Amino acid sequence: MRGGKKRYSQGGQRQILQMLRKKQKPREKEQKYPAEQLGTAPVGRLILEMSVPSVIGVMAYSIYNLFDTVFLSQGAGMEAVGGAAVSFPLFLFLSAVSSTLGSGAASVMSRAFGRGDMEQAAKTAGNTFAVFYGTAVLVTVFGLLFLDPVLYAMGVTDDLLPYARDYTRIILAGAVTSTGFSSLIRAEGSSRYAMNIWVIPLSANVVFDCLFIFAFRMGVTGAALGTVLGQCISMGMSIWYFFLSGKSCLNLKLRHFIPDFPVIKEILLTGLPSFVQTCGTGLSTVIVNWFLRKYGGSLSIGTYGIAGRVMTFVQFPVMGLAQGIQPVIGYNRGAGKRERVRETMKKSLRGAAVYGGAVYLLTALFPETVLGIFTGDEEVLKLGSRILRIAGLGLAFSAVVWIRATYFQAVGRKRAALLAGLLGPVIFFAPAAFVLGGMFGLDGIWYAFPVSAAAACLVTKNCTDR
Repeated sequence: MRGGKKRYSQGGQRQILQMLRKKQKPREKEQKYPAEQLGTAPVGRLILEMSVPSVIGVMAYSIYNLFDTVFLSQGAGMEAVGGAAVSFPLFLFLSAVSSTLGSGAASVMSRAFGRGDMEQAAKTAGNTFAVFYGTAVLVTVFGLLFLDPVLYAMGVTDDLLPYARDYTRIILAGAVTSTGFSSLIRAEGSSRYAMNIWVIPLSANVVFDCLFIFAFRMGVTGAALGTVLGQCISMGMSIWYFFLSGKSCLNLKLRHFIPDFPVIKEILLTGLPSFVQTCGTGLSTVIVNWFLRKYGGSLSIGTYGIAGRVMTFVQFPVMGLAQGIQPVIGYNRGAGKRERVRETMKKSLRGAAVYGGAVYLLTALFPETVLGIFTGDEEVLKLGSRILRIAGLGLAFSAVVWIRATYFQAVGRKRAALLAGLLGPVIFFAPAAFVLGGMFGLDGIWYAFPVSAAAACLVTKNCTDR
């Protein structure tokens, strides 16, 4: 009996040890994968932890663009700047593709994480990679085969063609490296790594620009090479995160990269508002310039170019906030935690509105100081100050609309997200500019900004309350 009891005790001990090991695995996973914190951490702290790195990443990109243009103009001349600028539509297209896929996939993945459906999340990520890299390869092949016709279609002149050809050829060759899928990394809750995948490559890009443009005198070719090498670092960091580091909660297999058309359709439809919003912003600029040409002339167009850049720059923190809360909303919506979704929206809307109001007061009280960074022309400063004081009234409304559009996209309300992206810059702005411009002339164009933003804010509130 004693021997039997002893053997039973040893067997029971082995079973207990096995059970303890099994129970330890979920705890290790909980510590390893931050996505689960999206459903448990305090909402206020979570918004800060997810949004601040996103804001830093967006601001880093903006600052890099400024440095890139300055280096190229000082080290290679304005012809090189013009040749590189010609390829901007190509950048815009690749950016729109990656933004559409990234935001759509991030929304689908966040909701899948909330439901605990890891297979769906992995399939979404794999299909996103496959679609983007397939598209990038097609762009590379088509662009290199028809390089000169493409450049002429984008508006290159004969004088700028050699510079544009040298620059665009390298950019096209590196098209597959043009995104690090930071939005997918952020969807897992790894906001700091998503920030690093912006900041580190962009910092390296600045160093490469200095080296190739000034030290090696490579001109526009050096600028393009620096850009692609920076993108390679971003791509390498992405590969390391998803496949080598063990940090990702996705266990990606070859089957996840096989095209699944229902999944691709969901990604594209969910991400479409981001594409439309990008195009809508460009379209609104065209509309503004058309009205300014009618009511103001070259001075008003040039001044709006500077004032518009200021208003875009101060909205970057709102963009970072929106990027940060998307995975929080999507995860908790998927997990059925509606109260956490409402709390996230309440605090984000309040923060966006307060920030928009504070930025408006700053630019309205000290407009010449802000505009003086870009120009010292007295006429431009005078008109630019008026633009900031009138058009800037819409900053708080635009910030609120941006947060609501992010909510619609995060929860999969595709039509509402699409509508929110078009209301302010296109649907309301064009008729407001037409009516107010006819009544008040040039000032009416500036008043069209806050009027259209306020109308969009009212409509999106009704959509949110449904």
